[in-house]
Amino acid sequence: MLAAGCTDSAGNVLSDELPQPVALETAVRVTVKRVVDLPIHREAKVTGIVSAFRKATVAAEVNGRVVERMIEPGDSVVAGQVLVVLDSDRVRLVAERARAQEMARNVDLQQAQQRFERGENLFERNAVSKDALDDLHYAVDRAHAELGAARAALKTASRAVRDSRVTAPFAGTAEIVHVQQGDYLNPGTPVATLTDFSRARVRAGVTASEAASVRAGHTASMIFEALGGVTLRGEVHSVGRIADESSGTYPVEIWLAGEATIGLREGMVATVQLALPTTDPKPVVPRAALFRRSGRLHVFTVIDETAHLAPVRIGNGNSTLVEILEGLESDELVVVEGQFALRDGARVIVQ
Repeated sequence: MLAAGCTDSAGNVLSDELPQPVALETAVRVTVKRVVDLPIHREAKVTGIVSAFRKATVAAEVNGRVVERMIEPGDSVVAGQVLVVLDSDRVRLVAERARAQEMARNVDLQQAQQRFERGENLFERNAVSKDALDDLHYAVDRAHAELGAARAALKTASRAVRDSRVTAPFAGTAEIVHVQQGDYLNPGTPVATLTDFSRARVRAGVTASEAASVRAGHTASMIFEALGGVTLRGEVHSVGRIADESSGTYPVEIWLAGEATIGLREGMVATVQLALPTTDPKPVVPRAALFRRSGRLHVFTVIDETAHLAPVRIGNGNSTLVEILEGLESDELVVVEGQFALRDGARVIVQ
C-alpha cells in the first residue's frame, strides 16, 4: 500500500504517498488540527569527533643516548618539565671549544683595532700609505666577522647543550613515551606524545544552509553515548568556509572547557545539536498531515464535514511541524489521522 517517502527542504522524511482510495459511501472518522501561525524552532543534528585541544609528539633535536627517562605514560607534566635527559658530554665539549674560540676572536678584534688606530696616527704624519691604512681597516672588518661567526657557533653549541634535556612544550599528559633509557636518538626521533585536555575540541560537519545560520559564539549541546548519554555544552568557535571534499560539509569546531572535559578521550563520538535561528511566524501544520500524490505534496482539509484535497508548498520544518508557504490559510482544519481512507469530497466525522 505504501509508496516511497518524501522529504521537505530541511531533509526530513514526510508521510508516505497515499494510494488512490476507493470511493466511500460512509463517513470516515478522522483527527484534525487547526492551521496556526507559529515560528519554527530548528536545530541541526550532526556527528562530532573529540580531539585534544593541543597534541604534540615531542622529538629529539640533537644526537645522544638517553641517560634518564623522567616520565611514564599517564603522568601529568607542566610546561618546561624535563621528559628525558640525553648524554651531553660531547656537546658540552663542543660548547667549551666554541666559548674559547669566541674569546680568541674577541682578542683578535681588539688587536686589529689597536693596529688600525696606530695606523691612523702614522697616516696623519705621512708615515704610512693610504693602501697600508686600508689594509689595517680591512683587518678590523675581518676580525669583526670572525668574532660574529664564533659567537654564532657558541650559541649553537649552547643550544645543543640545552636540547640534550628534552622538555614539555605545554602542560598536559604524557600519553605515550617512545624511548627507553639507553636508546640512541637522532634529531627527529619521537620522545613522547603529549595531550592537553584542559580544553577539548569537537569537530563536526554541517550543510551549506546550516553553515549560513551557525555563528561563532553559539552554544552547542553534545550527547556522548560512550559516557552513558551525558550531555555537555560547548561554544562554537569557528565555522569553515571551504567544504570537505569527501563529505561536502563545512567544518564546525566547538570548544569545551573546565569540568566538561573530564572523561573525554580523543576519537570519542558525540551527537551535536546546533540551534538554528527561529523563523518568523508562518502558517504551520503537523508533519503527519502531509503526503505525496502525483509528485506533489498534499493535505486534506475539512470544511462542513467534507474532506478536500489541497496541494501545498512547504518551507522550513522541524521534527513535528512544517511551514506552509502556499495552499493553506490560518484557521483551516487539516487531517492528521485517517487520511489513508479518504478521497477528495469524502464525508468525515471529526473525532
